[in-house]
Amino acid sequence: MRTVWFHVHVPKAGGSTLRQLMNRSFGKGYYNSVSLLESKQYTCGDVRSIASSQTWLGCMSDHKLSLDLPFDFEEANVQALAFVRDPVDRYVSRYFYHRKAEIDCAAKTTEFREFIDYELVQGHVEPQVMSQLHFLTLGRAKDDLTFIQEKLTTDQICLYPVERFDEAAVCLEQRFADTFRDLSYVPVNQARRDRQVAEEDLDLVREKVAGDIPLHQLANQRLEDEIDRLFSSRYEFEFALRDYKARCAVRIDNFNPSYLKRMNIPAAA
Repeated sequence: MRTVWFHVHVPKAGGSTLRQLMNRSFGKGYYNSVSLLESKQYTCGDVRSIASSQTWLGCMSDHKLSLDLPFDFEEANVQALAFVRDPVDRYVSRYFYHRKAEIDCAAKTTEFREFIDYELVQGHVEPQVMSQLHFLTLGRAKDDLTFIQEKLTTDQICLYPVERFDEAAVCLEQRFADTFRDLSYVPVNQARRDRQVAEEDLDLVREKVAGDIPLHQLANQRLEDEIDRLFSSRYEFEFALRDYKARCAVRIDNFNPSYLKRMNIPAAA
């Protein structure tokens, strides 16, 4: 039975970097789908039809995917991969990303506090854009982990915190060695912040996105459990992590030396 991976691309949660890794891992079997309608997501039935009709498909990345996936699919083993992010940091990153993006949006012409009032207080934002939990559950919840926890029992979902991307990559290489032989990367699509953000504004964001905090905590705990399951000791894991980071440094040095200079990272020997 073939395996089909679905990269559930939560916006502003490290997905652009992961897309390049999936492209390298799956080659012609990779489909990078970019949705122009963030308000529309595929249902479980939609994804089943995609997996059934596109027999060449090895991995698909899309903002239109959620964790409502056909894990009981008879024709293929379905695996899901999703990263989530600290909800406050994610919202701030989204603001600065849109300030630099080539699209017209409120972030370009408003200060951060005005942007919060417009989106989070007045509600001028799609719920699946604001809430990672809403996004992953296909609108079923914004503060209830029940759907996510039920899906996780299938053991067909890799759910990680993006702040620990390197640790997650080491686990993927260890668990799925034939699929993910080398997940070293050069970071892409990182939003630079061109001004300070006030603490009181961050507190307001934290209040408005509080439903995502337990989800982020769950992802961290899942990663901790996976490390303990895959490695005989933390020493073995730390050794694998050091090796992985060394491979990333070489890749950055080879393919994007300007990144090293910009981030003040010493070049590989």
